[in-house]
Amino acid sequence: MASGTDSMSLSWRIKERAGFTTVEFSGEIDENTDFSELTNRLTGSVVFHLQQVRRINSCGVREWVNFVRDLPNVTDLTFAHCSPAIVTQLNMIYNFRGGATLRSFYAPYICDDCEIEEEKLIDIASNFGEGKEHDPPEFLCEKCGEPLEFDDLPDHYLAFLNEV
Repeated sequence: MASGTDSMSLSWRIKERAGFTTVEFSGEIDENTDFSELTNRLTGSVVFHLQQVRRINSCGVREWVNFVRDLPNVTDLTFAHCSPAIVTQLNMIYNFRGGATLRSFYAPYICDDCEIEEEKLIDIASNFGEGKEHDPPEFLCEKCGEPLEFDDLPDHYLAFLNEV
C-alpha cells in the first residue's frame, strides 16, 4: 500500500501475523499523507515499524497525531524501530505517540577512530527498564572494536524516555 505519488511520499506494507499486524512505514510524512485507508483496515494488536521514516514536516505531524488518535479498531498499538526522525517528534510533540507503547528506537553513534557513523537499535525494556538510568547503552565499532560514542546530547535525545 502507498500514499502519495512521488518517491519521497510515505508508503507502507502490512504483514498479518498470528495475533497481531505489523505495518512497515517508509518515506516522509507530510501534508499529502493520507492515512484513511490504513485507519479503516487496522484491527486488534498492531505494531508500527518506523525505521524507514526519514522526515516529518509540521503538517505531517498533524496528520500523524490525528491518525494514531483515531484508530477505532486497534486495541493495542506499539511503535518499534523508531527512526531518529520519529524520536525527534516523540521529544517535541506531546501526543505524537497517542496511546502507543514504545518498544525500540535507533540512536546515532560514531567511532572516533574510524569516523564511521552508525544508527544502533536500542530495546527500551532491556536498556531503560524500571529503575535504570537513561544513559545510552555502549556499543563497540564493528570495524575496529573500539567503543562507539553516542552522537547527540543524551538528555536531549533520550528525553522521550521520561514519558515511557
